[in-house]
Amino acid sequence: MSAMKSMEELREALLEDVIVSSPELLNSYASDATGANGAEPVTVVKPNSVEQLAGIIKWARSSKTPLVPVSSQAPHHRGDTLLEAPGAIVDMSGFQKIIMVNRRNRVALFEAGVGFERLAKEARAAGMRAMMPLLPRWGKSALTAYLEREPTIYPKYQWDMADPLLCLEIVWGSGDIFRTGSAAGPGSLDQQWRAGEFQKSPMGPGQNDWMRIVQGAQGSMAIATWCSAKCEVKSKVEELYVASSDNIEPLIQASYKMFHGKYTDIHFILDDKAFVNLLAADKDQRAEAKKNVKPWNLIYSVSGLIEFPEERVAMMRGKCEKALKAQGISPGGPPLGTNEELLQLLAGVSPEPYWKTRPAGGMREVFFQTTLDKVPSFIDTFSSLTKKADIDPERVGTYIQPQLGGRIAHVEFIIGYNPPDEADKNKINRFVDEVAEPLIKEGAFFSRPYGAWTEQAMAAAKSTRWIYEKVKSIFDPDGILAPGRLGLGGNGDAD
Repeated sequence: MSAMKSMEELREALLEDVIVSSPELLNSYASDATGANGAEPVTVVKPNSVEQLAGIIKWARSSKTPLVPVSSQAPHHRGDTLLEAPGAIVDMSGFQKIIMVNRRNRVALFEAGVGFERLAKEARAAGMRAMMPLLPRWGKSALTAYLEREPTIYPKYQWDMADPLLCLEIVWGSGDIFRTGSAAGPGSLDQQWRAGEFQKSPMGPGQNDWMRIVQGAQGSMAIATWCSAKCEVKSKVEELYVASSDNIEPLIQASYKMFHGKYTDIHFILDDKAFVNLLAADKDQRAEAKKNVKPWNLIYSVSGLIEFPEERVAMMRGKCEKALKAQGISPGGPPLGTNEELLQLLAGVSPEPYWKTRPAGGMREVFFQTTLDKVPSFIDTFSSLTKKADIDPERVGTYIQPQLGGRIAHVEFIIGYNPPDEADKNKINRFVDEVAEPLIKEGAFFSRPYGAWTEQAMAAAKSTRWIYEKVKSIFDPDGILAPGRLGLGGNGDAD
């Protein structure tokens, strides 16, 4: 089937305004902010309903056209919006409804195009707080972040790796519309709400956990239109502190004590470079922050919830101070601004420029999972790898995010580069593409492998790879969704 004929069929099947292609728009999807290149799409389609999305997928099956879903606004940094061969971008940014926010059940239900800036605001208005990643960029789709298992800054409230994601409405690669968990019914959403069901259970329908097939699949199994996600009640009193040290080990030991008693809400660790980037948006602020920042910084908060909040905060504060004192550390404040200002900052999205791109203008991330006790060893290994690659250590920021109540840790190294300097950008890109292999050999778990990491991560999981391939063949029988993601292949040819 020719591309022209397939486009005519799409126009006949769908409303004309679903197709939003222009030469400039198509070209913008052929690369991302890191300089990674993909195939230029033949069209961009922007569905307005789940029925239209199902129609697009069925058209793609009949025309053998690859599809890549995009929900967040540009810029993109991980290559996950690029096509391997000419196909169509499915722009889900038009799905902008926050369908339900319910404080009694601590849940929100929202569509794929809703950014964290809106979700956080609506949750606060309802007396709740959304489970936020660390200063997400403006326009970052909350649904996409939860699907991709982006860590949140609240390890206390993460009981399972799927959290805070609960239920989904999706369209499989087969074109079938499906709802996971308790959202599957019986009844419509309105009928379920009247019956007291608020889409809180991710299991089902039946005895299967269908959501896990989609979560982490990078759009290779299905495309989601909305999700329900856990929120937490906003505390009447919350206090934030910064504990700083010349070494990371005392902060890790204190963190273990804090997690054992479930004392902290917000909890993460930054090195001096990442902390300065987080706090300082301009040159003058950076200079001030650098004068006061310590090499390693534990940022944590304690909250009082609703009943006896002051008493609860006082007790939690004392427990945390005791854990820190045992390591010879006292809590204090950030190198720039106040504790209260930092607490307010962490409740929203990053001011421009995006904190990870400060001050160089461009960045690449290297992230994986391990346990907190092994973090220092990985920091040393990464430092030696950057030194071998002749990368200035001042360009590398480190972010440690405990997850699952401290049982594991997300380790992230953020490497800045100057985008106009092509040689510099290519050097950093080559390093990031190759660095996964030595880290995997040391025990790093790349649970979210992008780009060149995929084959290295899948090679480490070769005993189960056939399961992923089998599942892909069931739910995306023509291989049209994000071909190549997770090394799963698919139909890479657009006729």
